[in-house]
Amino acid sequence: MARSTTVVATVLWLVSIAAAAPHHEMDPDCSDWDASCYGWVARNHSSACDADTVVKKSCPRSCHLCGPQDVEPKFDLKNVPPELESLAFLVGKWRSEFGGKAFFPTIPRFTYGEQLEFSISDQVEGKVPSLNYTAFAWDPNDLVELHSENGYLIVNNTHPEVPVVEMNTAMSNGFMTIEEGEIGPNQIHFRLLRIGRISFSHDSAVRVMFREWTLLDAYRLEARLMMSTSVTKKLMEHTAVIYKKIYP
Repeated sequence: MARSTTVVATVLWLVSIAAAAPHHEMDPDCSDWDASCYGWVARNHSSACDADTVVKKSCPRSCHLCGPQDVEPKFDLKNVPPELESLAFLVGKWRSEFGGKAFFPTIPRFTYGEQLEFSISDQVEGKVPSLNYTAFAWDPNDLVELHSENGYLIVNNTHPEVPVVEMNTAMSNGFMTIEEGEIGPNQIHFRLLRIGRISFSHDSAVRVMFREWTLLDAYRLEARLMMSTSVTKKLMEHTAVIYKKIYP
């Protein structure tokens, strides 16, 4: 009964997010032609899209010249605070129906589906600007939840020439992580700084962990996670997935 309830709840959740963010077919006449569009629009806001510039010609979708017109403010690149411009390429909803791959010596290999969401947090005076982050993974065979996590990202611009992004996450398995990353052109390399757990969760076997997010092109985001544990000792790839952008 418990498993049946879980399956039904997960199915309803997947249906609800699909309805909230329909899969927009990428019309060749309504596509961004450069992976840098996200940064360009976030950096220049409306000015780059209003003028007859390379940005306007290369980024019709990000400029809202076509495609979804009523974009939610929290997903609108024109609302990205200056402090978060280097993370603009993440903003939106990304999804892989069944393309995720998990492998590690201590577990059977399996595939999974997953959706990520990066949204602009409400801007309040005195509050550090941040991106809200959620991830939800499921078994593509029966739609049962496999893992979920929620958190936020902030950018430390103390040294503008080398900005650093920090991410805090709370996971459905009872663990919490703090990760720090170096920002490259449309790419972030995270490393695990600290890991904690709720009092009744088992101890984590993870000793070292690295996470990478890379924008492959305007509509594909690749994620890889590598880790070593007290059992495996050496650093090994654990998960890999390529998402497609589904909104906006």
